[in-house]
Amino acid sequence: MVSNATIISMFVPIVFSFLLFAGLILFYKKKTGIYVKPLIIGSIGFIVFTQILEKVLHVIVITSFPNYADHPWLFGLYGGMAAGVFEEIGRFILFTWLLKKYLDYKGGISFGIGWGGIEGVLLMLMIFVPNILFAFFINAGTFESELAGQIPADQLATLKETVLSQGVSFYLLASVERLFAVFLQIALSLLVLLAVVKKKFSYVIYAILIHAMIDYPLAFYQTGHIKSLWVIELYLAIICAFSFIFIKKAKRMIH
Repeated sequence: MVSNATIISMFVPIVFSFLLFAGLILFYKKKTGIYVKPLIIGSIGFIVFTQILEKVLHVIVITSFPNYADHPWLFGLYGGMAAGVFEEIGRFILFTWLLKKYLDYKGGISFGIGWGGIEGVLLMLMIFVPNILFAFFINAGTFESELAGQIPADQLATLKETVLSQGVSFYLLASVERLFAVFLQIALSLLVLLAVVKKKFSYVIYAILIHAMIDYPLAFYQTGHIKSLWVIELYLAIICAFSFIFIKKAKRMIH
């Protein structure tokens, strides 16, 4: 059985992601101002470049290499570079083609909030809504009958064990992770904007490499080679601190 406390905690990261998105808009609206167009373009850009284009590549790669989880070093390298290339090149294209009138700090902040905010909302919905449904199926005793035929039996057993083993702390930490991640997305958006403003594509390369380097260790958690979620959260907290420092410094660099 999945406890009521755990089921309630599953809703927390979903609600938090919406509140975080709205809170960042309100906070920066007072602090620096917000442009609506970059905010919307950033949100749409994330969906197009990561949830459509990048996902197509992932489907091809995972289909071709079904045992990817057995090779976390290569999986991490591929995953990090794929995310870096699609996201940072995507940002560069959008700033260059669609946001020529918004190439200032306010535009970069707005774009970054749109990109990082919608990322949090979509990921939390895609990850935790199914978990909520699975928890209800488990408690009703219909988990196997509801999903039989859709998922292989061995994967179904693993999925059930995962849902049963994830406690309240797992879902609460997911909210903290979103807070860390959104500041990274804002910082990377500003770095790419700086590349456009200064006409230095090398900054885009730096953004790709930084993105890949940050994502690389996460592959070891995704494949089960790192068991402690606290290690990942500490790592992301450090990244968030550096991101926040860069966000503040970028205000003097982008005019």
